[in-house]
Amino acid sequence: MKRKFILLATLIIFICNFGSTWAEPTISSPSAILIDAKTGRILYEKDIDTKKFPASTTKIMTAILCLEHGNLSDIVTISDKPSLVERGSSQIYLIPGEKLTLEQLLYALMLESANDAAVAIAEHISGSAEEFAKLMNSRAKELGAQNTNFVNPNGLHDDNHVTSARDLALMARYGMTLPKFREVVSTVKYTIPETNKQPMRDYITNTNKLIWKSNKEFSLDYATGIKTGYTAKAKNNLVAGALKDGMELISVVMGENGTSDITNVYSVTKELLEYGFNNFSNIGLLQKDQIVTTINLPNSNEKLNLLAAENFDLLISNDEVAKIKSNISILGDIRKPINKNQILGSISYLIDNKEIKKIDLVSSEELLLPRIFPKFSFKWLLWSFVAYLLWRTIVVTSRYLRKRRRKKKTPMLYINRKRGRI
Repeated sequence: MKRKFILLATLIIFICNFGSTWAEPTISSPSAILIDAKTGRILYEKDIDTKKFPASTTKIMTAILCLEHGNLSDIVTISDKPSLVERGSSQIYLIPGEKLTLEQLLYALMLESANDAAVAIAEHISGSAEEFAKLMNSRAKELGAQNTNFVNPNGLHDDNHVTSARDLALMARYGMTLPKFREVVSTVKYTIPETNKQPMRDYITNTNKLIWKSNKEFSLDYATGIKTGYTAKAKNNLVAGALKDGMELISVVMGENGTSDITNVYSVTKELLEYGFNNFSNIGLLQKDQIVTTINLPNSNEKLNLLAAENFDLLISNDEVAKIKSNISILGDIRKPINKNQILGSISYLIDNKEIKKIDLVSSEELLLPRIFPKFSFKWLLWSFVAYLLWRTIVVTSRYLRKRRRKKKTPMLYINRKRGRI
């Protein structure tokens, strides 16, 4: 069975990648990462755990919490805090007392990178930007971020406001599992209709030029969006997603030089993504309910098929094919009764002896203990009980009548015995 998996993987990769291997990219950025969005597996890394300033890529987490804790149809009344954000920074110039929906603020946050919208969302969710930052840090840790400390919801510079390329990739990967997040970050333009304080805003445009169709210098046909970020100290950051032929990748580039000239951060990002698409293949190693192995039940001639509990695709490069190994582990002392889909073992896939994924193996059928007593239906039991009561009634009545007859004969028999006649 193991050989079949490896041979299948080898064949598919050979067909898909014949003559199309790319050398590992030379990335000029101080920090960068490329991951498989499906499994989280790292395909390329460079200084991915060093703490750096995230700038507006911070808003990835703000958007996640907006979706998890807010109702997009909520009407948000703007306080005086959003209008106090750093002058000259990205914003939609919210006015105290202005009313917008949470959804409109979310689009302003992720497309226009509006720092005032970030504060408005934070106040709506947590009451204040400070309390919201605590929620951001808590959620980041739950998603596996180890080098992140958020101080505000928008990424305006603070020496204590830091994250890493790996952590941003983890947050972006999770964000892209949320349908509304995915929809928002892939939107190029958005219009906020007239509010009670301001006319229609029809200039909301995504700062991520990878998804623009009009500018071929920066755009990428299969880009799915996510978030840009820039401050003077953070320099250019870009978290990007792309989907091609069923393969989805997420890249993070941090600290790329350049202010008005942002060519580098886009060229590096495209080089990373192209490297992933051209050097790796997505192969299906398992399908849900596929028979993986068959076991013999102890002290029995019965056999039981164990099935894969889920699908498993793996993104691997050509030179990794021969390194794929699988290891099947079965639980000890398996005995009846066994439920259908009961977990009885697992199959692990490894590359270079490092476990990539473990999938549960489940029972293909239900196996019960032999019945000591026959299986009776409720109706049968009911009629049996009625018949028993009837029989019992007849028996008891018969005994009662016999007893009465005996009592009537007893006095005369007693007298006769006394007289010696019996």
